[in-house]
Amino acid sequence: MKNLLLLLAATAMLTGCKKNHAPEVTAVSAGPEYFVEDTTYKFAVVATDPDGDSVSVRFDWGDSTVSNWTGWFASGDTVTGTHTWFNKGIYKIIAQARDQKLQSSEWSGAPSKTIVVGRTPAPSAQPSGPDRGGQDSVYTFKAAALQPDSIMVAIRFAWGDGDTSAWSAFVASGESVSMSHAWVAPDTYAVTAQAKDTGNAPSPWSAPHSIVIRPPDTLRIWRFQIATGEVIGLFSSPAIGPDGTIYVGSSDSAIYAVNPNGTPKWRYVTYGSVRSSPAIAADGTVYVGSSGGLYAFTPNGVLKWRTETYGSVHSSPAIASDGTVYVGTLGDLLYAISPDGTIKWSFQTGNNVEASPAIGADGTIYIGSDDNYLYALDPDGTVKWHLEANSDVRSSAAVAADGTIYVGTDSRTFFDFWALNPDGTGKWAQIGDRVRSSPAIGADGSIYYGSFDNYLYALNSDGAVKWRYMTGGHVNAGPAVAADGTIYFGSVDHCLYAVNADGTLKWRYETDGYVGSSPSIGPDGTVYFTSHDGYLYALKGTSPLADSPWPKFHHDIGNTGRVGGGR
Repeated sequence: MKNLLLLLAATAMLTGCKKNHAPEVTAVSAGPEYFVEDTTYKFAVVATDPDGDSVSVRFDWGDSTVSNWTGWFASGDTVTGTHTWFNKGIYKIIAQARDQKLQSSEWSGAPSKTIVVGRTPAPSAQPSGPDRGGQDSVYTFKAAALQPDSIMVAIRFAWGDGDTSAWSAFVASGESVSMSHAWVAPDTYAVTAQAKDTGNAPSPWSAPHSIVIRPPDTLRIWRFQIATGEVIGLFSSPAIGPDGTIYVGSSDSAIYAVNPNGTPKWRYVTYGSVRSSPAIAADGTVYVGSSGGLYAFTPNGVLKWRTETYGSVHSSPAIASDGTVYVGTLGDLLYAISPDGTIKWSFQTGNNVEASPAIGADGTIYIGSDDNYLYALDPDGTVKWHLEANSDVRSSAAVAADGTIYVGTDSRTFFDFWALNPDGTGKWAQIGDRVRSSPAIGADGSIYYGSFDNYLYALNSDGAVKWRYMTGGHVNAGPAVAADGTIYFGSVDHCLYAVNADGTLKWRYETDGYVGSSPSIGPDGTVYFTSHDGYLYALKGTSPLADSPWPKFHHDIGNTGRVGGGR
């Protein structure tokens, strides 16, 4: 028994004298590649103790601050610490461990973490994308963000309907990211973008980009693209041939022929933008003006001839009963051109002739000029009379059944709309804002025209205002009147309007560009027009063109510009 006690005592003495070993600690975990100010980050190490003791860890953050010792962890556990840096710089993070006997390790060595503290990305630029769209259609937006330290960024979009995209892949600072989205309900939505850098530091959300989502399109039959680019100007009013072909000019320097089902028939490139509206002769010849003069085409798109004029042709040609074609130019001239392309005569005004000529029942040609005059010419080019309008005359005249001539002017302070007797004397005049719209006359004699004051006006034949309908922008182009009394017209507010004969709204169709050309109405009631979004549209109408003295710009669906002309 005595020997046993001696053995136990010796064993205890040996155990109590066992050497304690210092713990070890790994290098601090790598974490993100870059860091930003005022953002808290988490780092980890693994601490082990050769003797199996519990361990505690502290971190030196490299900015003259050292963390407190953590609580006790089992040997081999992962221990974490968090820290925030407030100044840009390069910092080296190291860690140290100690055991329960308070014996400490060396500070962790390479690869201890070296970090560069930068700045958060700047807010993403306002996303770019469409302002309008249709329900359930997909639209693409772009956004970019700058990171002040040129660190790569990722971008995401909030679509304004409760949905936020996933983050994009990382791209270079300032590089654009594109994403697409479809909205399922009509409304106005605010699309915003946010950036983050590779350290996951987010920017504030960007300024919003609004998109208006419209309900399903029940009016559109088709649309056909006739122009592309950043700046599109479509002013040509469609002409409709006997076989239903739609002819229209485009800012891409071409005249288009489009089949009634919206498919292309042919295209001919001229010398410049085609603002002129085509006119169709009785034999099917299509006349249209451009920078290269006046062109004549067969219905199949073969060029018959081109007559070069002095100055570009913005004016739309008018066709007399004998086939003579009248057209104005920016060279101050009105031309009379034979059906074979030879010039019969020219009449010089005092400034550009952007207005389109109109031909009365007796063959008189009415033409306005930027020299502030409306002229009445005989078919041989002699002046019958002229009216001083005190401002540019760019409206194309309309001629009533009794020979009254209606025309607008650019005046803001003098008369902006005139009713003239066939001898040039005044019947009455209206004072308002500029009128470039060409008047239309309803079956009951009502006169319709648009104004720069954003209204479409309806007047009685004595000049009294019946009603006016306000839009969201200038009404520059002339209206078209259907047989059921509906008046169709466009506005700078991007819409084509259908207004009842009593001045109430029937419907409004919104496009993605302003509507600066006069609509045309086909024999089946289809309404054709162009928009500055680059498209020729065909919408469902209810009746053909009205049987009235002058129901639309240039009188008829062939745009002959002549009393009794066309169909």
